[in-house]
Amino acid sequence: MNPLIHPPFSVLFFLALAGDTWWGGRFYRFHPVVAMGRSGRWLERLILRTVSRPWLLRCLGMVLLFGVVLLFGGGSALFLFFLDHWGEGDLAALLTVFWGYQLLAGKSLEDHVEAVYSSLVTGDLSGARAALARIVGRDTEDLDRSGIVRGAIESLSENANDALVAPLFFFALGGVGLLMAYKSVSTLDSQVGYKYSPYRDLGWASARADDLMAFLPARLSLLLLLGFFGFSAARRRGVSFATICKEAFASRLAHPSPNSAHTMSAFAAFLGIRMGGGASYRKTWTPKPWIGTGREALFPEDLSNALRVYRRFRLALLLLSGVWGAADLFFLHVSGRG
Repeated sequence: MNPLIHPPFSVLFFLALAGDTWWGGRFYRFHPVVAMGRSGRWLERLILRTVSRPWLLRCLGMVLLFGVVLLFGGGSALFLFFLDHWGEGDLAALLTVFWGYQLLAGKSLEDHVEAVYSSLVTGDLSGARAALARIVGRDTEDLDRSGIVRGAIESLSENANDALVAPLFFFALGGVGLLMAYKSVSTLDSQVGYKYSPYRDLGWASARADDLMAFLPARLSLLLLLGFFGFSAARRRGVSFATICKEAFASRLAHPSPNSAHTMSAFAAFLGIRMGGGASYRKTWTPKPWIGTGREALFPEDLSNALRVYRRFRLALLLLSGVWGAADLFFLHVSGRG
C-alpha cells in the first residue's frame, strides 16, 4: 500500500493542524461545533421548560451531557469506521482531515485577539472593548487600556490549552471520535456550566467533565510552553530558567478552575506581568487570585509579545506533528509496508 495515497493517521493529523495553522476555521455553515451548540441548546430549553427541582436538573444534566457526546463523538467514530469497512477509506481519511481542521481553533483564537490589538494600537478603545467582548465573559464596557490588554492576554493564554493543545491531545489519542467528544463537552460547558441557578445544577455534569478532560492537557501545555520558550524568556528578562519555571509553577493553581491557570502562569512568567486579580461579571465584581509576580500595569506591547509567543507555539506544535508524520512514513518505507 502506498503511504502517500493511503497515509497513516499521523499524516492526516499533520494536515488538519496545518490547515488550522494557515487558514483557520472556515465552512461555519457545516461546522460540528455549531451543530453541537444547537443540539445542546434545544435539549437545555426542553429540560428547563419542564423541570425545576435541583436534583432532577442534575440528573438530566448528565443525560444532556451523555446525549450530545454520544451523538457527535460516538456517531462520528462509527460513521468513519463503517466508511472504512465499506471500502471508502479515502473518504474516511478526507473527513478525518476536514473535521480535525474544523475542530481546531488555534487560528480563530489568534484572529480574535489580533482584532483587540489592532484597535488598541489605533487608539480605538471602544473598538477594542467590543472585540474583547466577543471572546470573554466579563463586562468590558468600563475597562481601561490596561484592563483590555489583561483580558485579551488572559483569554489568549488560557485558551492556548482549550482551543489548541487539548483538542490536539484528544485528536492524537483517539482520532476524530475522541476529538468530537472533547469539543462536545467543551461546548456544553460554555453553554450551561455557570455557577448561578438553574445552571448550577443543569451544568454541573458538563463543568465537571470539562475539568476532568482538560486536566492532563493543561499540565502538558505548561510543560511544552516552558520547554519551547522558557530559556528564551529567561534571557529576555535577564533571569534564570529556574526562575521562569518557579514563577510559572507557583501560579499554576491560582484560579477557580483547576486547569485554567497553567498556561496563564506560563505566559505571565514569560512576559513578566501579573494577570487575574478579579473582573466584573454581570455588573458584579468577582475577586480572583493574582497570577504571576510581575507588573500590574499592562500595555499593547505586552499583548503583541503574547501574540508572538502564541504564534510560535502553534508553529512548534505543527513542527512536532510534522516530525511524527515523517517518522511514520519513514518507518513504513523501511519496513517494506509502504
